[in-house]
Amino acid sequence: MSNITLNNIDQVLGAREPELSQNLTKLFAKLLERNQDPTFVQNYTGAIKLQFRKEFQTRKGRDPLSFSAFGKACYATGIVKTFLAVVTSHLYTQSQSQPKERFIGQYNALEALAEFMQTGNLTERRTLLEDMKKNHVINICLSHLNHPLCIFRQLAINTLRVLASESVLGENSSVTEAADIIASVCRFTLEGPDFFIEGMRSPNTTWQSQMVMGATDVPAKRAAEHVPRFYAMAQESALWTAHGLLCTTPPPSRKHCLDILKKKPEILDLLFDCAIITRPPWYPETQVDSIACEVLALLFQWPSHIVPGVSTPQDNVFRAQEWKAMTQAVAILTSREDWCEKIIEVWMKIEEEDWREVRGWFDRVEVDYHAFEPPDEDAFCQVFEYRGTSRIAMLRLVSTLSHAAESCGVTNAEIESLLRIAYIASRKVKNLNELDHNKPEERYMSIERAEEIFRSPMYTVSLNMQVDAPLQIADESIIGPTALARLLVVLAQRKAFDTIQGLKKAPNGLSSSTCLNHVQQITNPDVIRRFLKIALLRVKASMEKGRERSRKSDNDYARAAFMSAAELAAALVAFDNHTLGQYSKDVLGARKELALALGNAAEMAIREKRWQQALYFGSGAVNVADNIPAGEHLDANIIAKNKRRVEQARIAVSAK
Repeated sequence: MSNITLNNIDQVLGAREPELSQNLTKLFAKLLERNQDPTFVQNYTGAIKLQFRKEFQTRKGRDPLSFSAFGKACYATGIVKTFLAVVTSHLYTQSQSQPKERFIGQYNALEALAEFMQTGNLTERRTLLEDMKKNHVINICLSHLNHPLCIFRQLAINTLRVLASESVLGENSSVTEAADIIASVCRFTLEGPDFFIEGMRSPNTTWQSQMVMGATDVPAKRAAEHVPRFYAMAQESALWTAHGLLCTTPPPSRKHCLDILKKKPEILDLLFDCAIITRPPWYPETQVDSIACEVLALLFQWPSHIVPGVSTPQDNVFRAQEWKAMTQAVAILTSREDWCEKIIEVWMKIEEEDWREVRGWFDRVEVDYHAFEPPDEDAFCQVFEYRGTSRIAMLRLVSTLSHAAESCGVTNAEIESLLRIAYIASRKVKNLNELDHNKPEERYMSIERAEEIFRSPMYTVSLNMQVDAPLQIADESIIGPTALARLLVVLAQRKAFDTIQGLKKAPNGLSSSTCLNHVQQITNPDVIRRFLKIALLRVKASMEKGRERSRKSDNDYARAAFMSAAELAAALVAFDNHTLGQYSKDVLGARKELALALGNAAEMAIREKRWQQALYFGSGAVNVADNIPAGEHLDANIIAKNKRRVEQARIAVSAK
């Protein structure tokens, strides 16, 4: 088409090949002309953005995603370079020569690339990401977090989220880049909505409301009332960006996570601050705090072939590499001021929240904050899932750091400060038949305490891909007792129980969230005995859950249940070893369950051809069987089966 004007957008973009590519080549050149009409830029970038959005929405969940003929033509003719040049031209000059149309054109250009990303398959997303990075998209987004217009700050966050969660930014980010992004998105999350509110109120920038509300001529007062909700959604996107950088498949090495923390250790403080953000009435369905907790868990995640506390003949490799990096990462955590109080504060925030008040905010969010799609009953129930996520992520962290307590200088007072939350998390979880249906809080608590994490990268959802979930945390009925058993192991190692029982006043450094009375109660031999019996029953319940999932051929999910059972059983065995037989009667059967759990986990890994996992789990099972008391009656057939699993896995690993 010889003439590309404002009046023939549909014909220009709707042409067939080869004319479409010719049109786009001319159009992209015109968009970058020095004195181009801002309305021309605004309307063409907007039309391309809407075309990508329409493609994504019409095909989502139906056909396998891949670039359309239009998308391929846009990519081949240089949309990435052109649109990122549009975004950065005449940056931030709010003069008469740059009216709002130019800003909207820039906004459309960056948003179009984010929409485009989501229309591609994984290979196309990788290629597009590489091209965007070559054209400095990360620096553009990070600098836009200080843009004088709030809509650009939100768009920068949303674009980073798409690159990290819907593409593979985490796989090819340097340590410096990942650390910079995580710190920046956390700071954005902690800023609060004031800048956005001011942007809606100020006469010079109130026009932004059309981008926020999707309508023109919105009264400034109404826009200012709604915009905190718009900002709160961006807070979630900000944390999903950090999450996407670490929730990759395969997972990042432990050294990569350590190096991120070495580069910017303040990331830990920022994430804890995000994890205790108060739920806002303008966006009561927020999950920003629980995402922050997941990010913390990801930074200290165990490799997928390791069950914490289980030793195998292959341990030398793990200890020399990943474990060394993990202990150094934990040392950075425990060197941060008030690190222990921060873990407790996440837990206390959840305990102190009043669900009735939150329910009231749900009921009023449409009236008070003009929510377009007010959250419904399902969204209200999800609040309790998010609360459960925060709780188990903190319990996972407590359990993990207990393994490095000696090398990282964790004090007895810090271990004792954490006892209460682990003890509360070990209480009985009512099943659905036991709930009093006249007490809604019982149902909500049941949802919260049944939550488990089985998280894959976000792009695997839209692309319908099956991967081994990089983040797996058991529900509270298992991770609670695991955390408590591990804290008791540390105190047993230090022979601290008699000292604790003899104390007359709280030790220095004990958290104000607990008291000496609590600590003495939890470490009382009778209470410990009761706990050990309950914990052993939980191991068996998790084993049964694994078998049930295995019968449905849900092998990865079954393996997670067996691994959780094994970790708790291993903690009970460690406690028995460090208490010199004082509690042997109470944990009788734990070693047998540990051998069974590891063997079953190995079997699930074999079914999915995850050979390294199968080798470690199987070897662990054989190792346990060698040291099992005769009174635990482990069937000889099971021992033989585990040896065969190890051999099968060893052959497969060697053949790789």
